[in-house]
Amino acid sequence: MGIVKSEQEHNIRGVGLLHKAFQILELFSPEQPGWTQVEIGRAADLPRSTVSRLVRYLCVRGYLSFHERSGRYTLGFSAIELGRRAQSQLDLAAFAEDILEELARKTRETVMLTGFNPAALHVVCLAQIPSQHGVLRVYETVGATFPLYAGASTKPVLAHLPENITEHVLASPMPPINPEWVPRPELLRADLEQTRVRGFAVSFEETYPGVAGVGAAILGPDGRPLGSLAVAAPLQRMSRESIEELGHAVSDAARTLSARLGGDAVKQETGAQR
Repeated sequence: MGIVKSEQEHNIRGVGLLHKAFQILELFSPEQPGWTQVEIGRAADLPRSTVSRLVRYLCVRGYLSFHERSGRYTLGFSAIELGRRAQSQLDLAAFAEDILEELARKTRETVMLTGFNPAALHVVCLAQIPSQHGVLRVYETVGATFPLYAGASTKPVLAHLPENITEHVLASPMPPINPEWVPRPELLRADLEQTRVRGFAVSFEETYPGVAGVGAAILGPDGRPLGSLAVAAPLQRMSRESIEELGHAVSDAARTLSARLGGDAVKQETGAQR
């Protein structure tokens, strides 16, 4: 352990100012978007002179903005644009390929990966692996889109969105996808709460007759949903026990992928090498 600590400290010293700049940038979050220099110094445990020098530089580069009336700093347009470019270039299917294959092997049912489109408030099917059952299996088209109020692949995403967006969806028209199933805002609100508590969503014939599914949200480093993993199967194979088992499998897979997207897997691999 002493050797690891020594190597880590040596690596940090090698990029000292860069490390401190990232310490500052990583403080900004949806929960606390604005910071004073004094607050930054306390939270990052940095000297006042270092904070002053770094925030001035970050402001010049556009990664921070200073608001004179409040005396606080927020993320600037350069940081926002960098985030947009990163999100647009994220190949979620490539990141998830091995996790998707493992989930399909474990469940033997159809597995689907979706990406969330915040502008359209729907998810799109990015990839799928068909069921290993030779007959009576579910199939989805890559590129198909689904509104957030129906299905195991969409409700986990809705459950992790900010309350104002969730309420907007609940207050908007919700035309049924499967004509035999009618969405009800009060039932959907309770369903979303259950989804948050157990870690996965359950769907019965919300999108297609005779089909049930379970799904879990894929979360980015900021806790916001990027998409979902879902498992779908004919109702005949979806007993209460099966749903529970599949639900835990899909939520575990979604957590693994979320950790990978947040860099946890890279950190773990680096630690193992040391």
